Amino acid sequence: MFKDQDALYNPKNFFIWFLLAFQGGALNTAGYLAVHRFVSHVTGFATLAGVAGAKAEWTTMFGMILVPLFFLMGVMISAWNVERQRIKNSTPRYAFVFSIIFVNILVLALLGIMGFLGEFGESLTTGKDYLLLFILSFTCGLQNAVIASASGAVIRTTHLTGTTTDFGIGLVRMWTMRRDFRNREHFATWCRFGIFWSFVIGSFISALLFINFKFYGFFLPLMITLFTALRLRVIHKDNL
Repeated sequence: MFKDQDALYNPKNFFIWFLLAFQGGALNTAGYLAVHRFVSHVTGFATLAGVAGAKAEWTTMFGMILVPLFFLMGVMISAWNVERQRIKNSTPRYAFVFSIIFVNILVLALLGIMGFLGEFGESLTTGKDYLLLFILSFTCGLQNAVIASASGAVIRTTHLTGTTTDFGIGLVRMWTMRRDFRNREHFATWCRFGIFWSFVIGSFISALLFINFKFYGFFLPLMITLFTALRLRVIHKDNL
């Protein structure tokens, strides 16, 4: 999508990164409030699988192992349609990936509203709860990979560990780099700062929606997905 880092950190493109981080916070909040699990990263599930195995809770262990696999499946589908196309000098299929994200969120909203996903906020115990968890993790894998591919593995929008690390490194670079390199690092650092707070704000606002409106809260990330899909098409054309 981007020919160079200057285009990647162009201030006019900041809004899309902030909005997608907002969406990452919303999806993670949805998983936490719906079934008490975070869904936008896989680290915790490895720990949960190990703990469940130590307690001989084999069904739970199997479920916790499956969640990262759904995240991985989302990453691979996204990479096949974006990264592979980019390597082949073909047009990345951003619209297709975001269509899958849109359908996933719409399915969760409709199934939840119709009562097929159980009670919003119940403990993670039934197959319906795991279905919600799998779809959300799959969706986060899709989103994280499509933006990572588009940005050359620089921008992450569904978790904050790498972003926070890069932000800290960027602060030091701003103080130590030569002036001719400092401006670009300045933009990159403030982009990461904005992504962090966008994730927090997305978590806050979506929490208010999910707490008060349950599964209807999924319509916020639905609208964000549609908007970002259209906006990314414009950014892609501008940076060809």
